This record gives sequence, C-alpha cells and structure tokens, in this order.
Amino acid sequence: MATKNPKFTDEDIKKHIAKIQELTKEAEKQQKPNHHVTVVTPEEIDRKLRRVNSPMIVSQGWTSSAPAGGVINYSVGLYNPDPTQAIWLFGHVFIGSGNPDPVTGTFLLNVDDRFPRLTQPDFAGLNIPAGGSASLSYSIVIPANVQKTNYLGNTALMQFNWHDIGTLLDRSVFVFKVT
Repeated sequence: MATKNPKFTDEDIKKHIAKIQELTKEAEKQQKPNHHVTVVTPEEIDRKLRRVNSPMIVSQGWTSSAPAGGVINYSVGLYNPDPTQAIWLFGHVFIGSGNPDPVTGTFLLNVDDRFPRLTQPDFAGLNIPAGGSASLSYSIVIPANVQKTNYLGNTALMQFNWHDIGTLLDRSVFVFKVT
C-alpha cells in the first residue's frame, strides 16, 4: 500500500481520479490500427497522487510502427492535481532502455544515441493551471540505418529551476517497431 501523503485527502484523490478518467477517455479514442494508447488506471492515479511529485503523465499515444527513415508520432498527456499553477515544465523524449532504472541520473543517460533526443516546449516551458491538463507532441525520426526490431521510447517530465536543481516529476515508456 502506498504511504499517505498529506498533500491530498482521500476525497481529493477521488475527485482527481474522476477528472483524469474523463481526460483519458479522449486519449483512448485515438486507439486505431498502427496507433497505441496507454492511460493511467484509477489505482495508478491513486498511487501517483500519494507520492511527492506532481504534475504527472496520465496518457500517451504513438504510431506503433514505421520503416527505417520514417517517423513515429508521439503525444503525452499531462495533468496538474495541485492547487497552484505548475510552471517551467518540459517533456524530454529519448530512445533507450532507461525506464526501469530508478536512479534519475542513469535513467536519463540510458540512451540509444542513434535516435534524436527531443524536448518540448520552447523557453520558458509549459504552464499548467491548477487542476488543468495539457499535452505535448513529438515527431521521432527513425534513423535509416537501425535494425528492424522493437525500440523503447522514454518520456521524462521535468520541472526546471533556472538557478538550482530541477525535478524529475514523472516518466513513461512506450514501445514501437521499426519495420
């Protein structure tokens, strides 16, 4: 069982679960051939809300396969459960096997450098209002010389602090195939 975080009451968590489920219904409608979608479950929402870091990743959708030299389109849905606006947020997408690594520093270095590393949005980052949501979209160019196999995409949701250490707020993983 997750530890209690006084940041949100049980009633707050129930309200956020309902709101996030409404948001993720829209993402689920994007499911179609050659496009995958994942959304957080109510249990995952509860667990995420009981931890320290928020905003959080609540959905993602991507092209499931493309040929070498092609493009994987990827989007990530974000939600801010906090009672204040979240500022200076960035999504960083890279290809590699970092997701299971619990150490932020090595997670962010576990990169297949044949692929680009992509960061959105522009300066000064994304602002999400209290109780609000947003999404970021990426086009990942597949290098022409990679093998035909599955690859792991990673998303790091980060909040920058322009004059101190930033925070890794959340992460997600997605799998695509090069055909």
